[in-house]
Amino acid sequence: MASHLHLQWEARHQGMSRLDRAGCAYNAYLPDPLGGWNMAIPADIAADIADAESAIKSLNDAGTQHVSLEGLARFLLRAESVGSSKIEGLSAASRRLAKAEVALALGGDPADRIAVEILGNIAAMESAIDMASEASEFCMEDLLSIHRTLMDRSSNAEFGGKLRQEQNWIGGSSYNPCSAAFIPPPHEYLEKLLADLIEYINGDAHSPLVQAAVAHAQFETLHPFADGNGRTGRALIHIVLRRRGLAPKFVPPISLILATWSDDYVTGLTNFRHLGERDSEERSAAAALWLRTFAAAARRSCIDAGHYSEEIAKTNAEWRKAIGSVRAKSSTDLLLQILPGAPIVTAESASALIGRSKARTTDAINSLVKAGVLKQSNKGRKRDRVFEASRILDLFTGLERALASPSGDTLAAPPIREVPRRPTEE
Repeated sequence: MASHLHLQWEARHQGMSRLDRAGCAYNAYLPDPLGGWNMAIPADIAADIADAESAIKSLNDAGTQHVSLEGLARFLLRAESVGSSKIEGLSAASRRLAKAEVALALGGDPADRIAVEILGNIAAMESAIDMASEASEFCMEDLLSIHRTLMDRSSNAEFGGKLRQEQNWIGGSSYNPCSAAFIPPPHEYLEKLLADLIEYINGDAHSPLVQAAVAHAQFETLHPFADGNGRTGRALIHIVLRRRGLAPKFVPPISLILATWSDDYVTGLTNFRHLGERDSEERSAAAALWLRTFAAAARRSCIDAGHYSEEIAKTNAEWRKAIGSVRAKSSTDLLLQILPGAPIVTAESASALIGRSKARTTDAINSLVKAGVLKQSNKGRKRDRVFEASRILDLFTGLERALASPSGDTLAAPPIREVPRRPTEE
């Protein structure tokens, strides 16, 4: 039965104020396991879920005909990673990300730590997708590996891939949980609850979208890491939708919408944390608001993904017109296909992405520079040259404007609902 654990926080000699150093009684939340949950979903929400799953399937069916299949997949993944970071208050314009990518491509250490941390989120999302595509079963080490990749470029890299060994909390003081908004279960409960979550992820008790929503909400409830929980939990959405076959090529950037609907996002997760019997009507009702919000965000993200898919196709057509004749499967053709998802390249990175020699890749890059598709971003250097696809970076600027406005006025359709944005804590 889901319940609160009534615990005592001992006073400590830390903190700036008397309140920070104080002890107190606090309630840590202990959720029910997911295994064997006979969840009842209201008919109207079941219809919303079916519509969202249909939209994701349609996106994947239509997107597989895209001229830049890999590029579109990487573009959407990049958009998802930026949106997921935005929820945690990590925001960097596309040009800032580009500068950090340039420094990393040249083997340097960028000074812009926020941009680097967002790039780490992109790497973690890529890792999660690869893992979902290749592994027969998702396991604890997979979860730890995703978190390790996510944290590798953060200021708290030492927490990467390690379950927390002490109580954590969300909101309130940094020194004690006395005024916290939410307190997850104590660390000694994590092993059993995470084993249950992983078993749920490997199963098929619920439809793919319900499974993704529930797995994410349960993970956020457990908050098993000292840092990086939100972004790791959103990577689980990708893993579930890819593993269940609903999104074999493209997972829509759901976090873009959740970043804009942050109040609904937090409210949905909060309501998910019921108190009472595991198969009670109250537990199903507590999940209902979250499922409604998640389904709406998934459907809206498919609209956004379709918009950017059209823009990328249009851009690719303009590029090919500027270049002239492009032989199929040539280095130039392959490079044009991957650029939407890799707008910053060097000869070495592009060579790895398209599977061609550095010499052939360099020739292709030079032809794209001549046509105005690429431009050198570190001008004056003859070695270690870095190139950017400005048009793609401009698309990301539009994406950032959409994130900044609840009305999403740069998109092809209005949002399902408008909710003021505010950052949430991880």
